[in-house]
Amino acid sequence: MTYGSRLFRSPWFWLALGLAAVLVRGLFLDAMDVDASQYASISMEMLQNGSWLQVKHHGGDYLDKPPLLFWMSAASFGLFGLSNWAYKLPSLFVALAGVYAVYRFSILYYSKKTAGYAAIILASSVGLIVICNDVRTDTLLLGMSACAVWQLAEYLRFNRWLNLIYAFVFIGLAMLAKGPIGLVMPAFATGAHLLLRRDWRNIFRWQWLVGLGVAGLVLIPMCWGLYQQFDLHPEKTVNDRTGVSGLYFFFWEQSFGRITGENAWKNDTSPFYFLHVYLWAFLPWPLLLIGALWQRLRDVFRQGLRIPDGEEAFSLGGFVLTFIALSLSKYKLPHYIFITLPWAAILTARWIGTIKPEHLKRLFGLQYFVFAVLLSAVLLIPGFVFPTLNPVWWGILLLMIALWLRTIFRRPFPENRDALVQRSVWLSVTVALVLNFYFYPKLLPFQSTSAMMQRAKQAGIPAENITFFRRHGHALDFYNGHLLEDLKSPDSIRQAAFDPGGLWVYTNKEGKAELDTARISYTVADSLQHFQVALLKPKFLNPATRPQTLEAVFLLKILPNQNQ
Repeated sequence: MTYGSRLFRSPWFWLALGLAAVLVRGLFLDAMDVDASQYASISMEMLQNGSWLQVKHHGGDYLDKPPLLFWMSAASFGLFGLSNWAYKLPSLFVALAGVYAVYRFSILYYSKKTAGYAAIILASSVGLIVICNDVRTDTLLLGMSACAVWQLAEYLRFNRWLNLIYAFVFIGLAMLAKGPIGLVMPAFATGAHLLLRRDWRNIFRWQWLVGLGVAGLVLIPMCWGLYQQFDLHPEKTVNDRTGVSGLYFFFWEQSFGRITGENAWKNDTSPFYFLHVYLWAFLPWPLLLIGALWQRLRDVFRQGLRIPDGEEAFSLGGFVLTFIALSLSKYKLPHYIFITLPWAAILTARWIGTIKPEHLKRLFGLQYFVFAVLLSAVLLIPGFVFPTLNPVWWGILLLMIALWLRTIFRRPFPENRDALVQRSVWLSVTVALVLNFYFYPKLLPFQSTSAMMQRAKQAGIPAENITFFRRHGHALDFYNGHLLEDLKSPDSIRQAAFDPGGLWVYTNKEGKAELDTARISYTVADSLQHFQVALLKPKFLNPATRPQTLEAVFLLKILPNQNQ
């Protein structure tokens, strides 16, 4: 049998191909308001204004996220032009580098088969698939931090300076992606490993100081930009405050300030918030993770909070300590916890790889419960949420489910770890195909901030002549390819209406009524029903109650001759 025929007969090949297909499809989906479209807009503005070290947003000073995502996406725009895929491509590559890092890290301590399990568990988790579509700074953070821990493990195993340098370059890049958590998470992982091995010599290595110096060199461009933009100008008003230090904000307030309460962002979420997030973010593996974590913690405690030589605790420390630290924050969003996905994948793969064959039946039982829930949810999307009678879609979906069920009914409980992982990944691919090829394409037209600008381009409306009034969304700027001006009053609209080329105003029902009261004449160039697609609600998912969640928005052509 030739290599090619063996490859095409391998289930792993088709599973990898399916995952690749859904990840590539995600590149071409619209960037969602608020975060992803805002970051795409800032990246576009950075390319257009050439201000790479001092980040601007709508011409004003921006102080929130570090600049790595903006730098990479702006460079991608410069190479490929403004597009969805050009914005997301660098982040996708970094996320895949994180998957590769998980594989290479796992090989240091486990078999190649277990390392392969860890990599494909991470790649097939719903959280990773979602964040490679809805790209935020956490996509880069996940990949860079995974690469950093892999290189730290290589350094401690082989004592090579190059691994130390690479590790702290990745730590610096992780900090440029999201802030100090890019250093804290690798420190948690490495520190837990060394403490549980009682490896005092490596804990107090002077070489760590060299590594911090390397990370510091990586951070110099950002720090210089922050210092020039904010620290030298205490008179600036930033986020309704004056005397703001950009360096203090980056190194303390933005991250640690969320625990101490110094940061203005608070949503007072429960300390257990991320527990229910993981139930969907780590699908289809969350129940296996619970068992894996319990078994790992039990073993460590039974051994007197030690691990034997040859074992690793990077994954345990990287997952548990980071999870606890993020849970203490007074402001939480689901994607904040995605940095722990690589270590959850390794813990789960380790358990699958070490469990006794006679106990595998329990793991299959857990997964079959997850399968039943996920299949029900998947069938609801084309059957209820966005119903369709398209025979092609139903044929593809039912064929994938039928092939999967055929495998299960032929041999429900094989003493085969490969079968457990393959069946789980197959279901993940099915879910991801429905999400990226059907659900999101049906959902995203409700994001009027992108849909309206795309329709304006098709109608030949000049980008520089479109403004907004009383309603804005970052996708307006990105999909317009030009920053929209905020016209704050009917009088400003009346004056701007005489500009050459005409004037179009994006607004909502309240803004339209205000123009009516001010007796400004217009024609309705276009109208749409808007929904904040990143914040799904049961009322929206139910077609019967969906109209109650929609907001009417308009693109108005202002008529200057009637306003003189």
